[in-house]
Amino acid sequence: MRWINYFFYFCKIDVRNMDGDVRIASALGGKISQLVGLYEKEKENVLILKDTIKRLKEQIESLETEMEDFKDENRKLKLAVALKSKGDASDAKKFIDELVREIDKCLTLLNR
Repeated sequence: MRWINYFFYFCKIDVRNMDGDVRIASALGGKISQLVGLYEKEKENVLILKDTIKRLKEQIESLETEMEDFKDENRKLKLAVALKSKGDASDAKKFIDELVREIDKCLTLLNR
């Protein structure tokens, strides 16, 4: 309520003759205080949500990296199984061709 007194002082309002106006201003001051409180609360909520978003983005990045590692491991295991099997060499040839294509793509990117 102190700010209301400053308001009256700076606006040069004589509060001695304004009982009704003072009550209105006081009620308005209460509403403004509530509004400022709600604003501060929402400001804190925004900060919490931004922190949550940042944390979730980091978690997504970590999981994507882990998924790529699992894909590479799976590819290696499939190649090992294909090379171990004595019956069908076409699977091994397919995997080797795929690896060669991937190596060619990497070399192309490096040469740019």
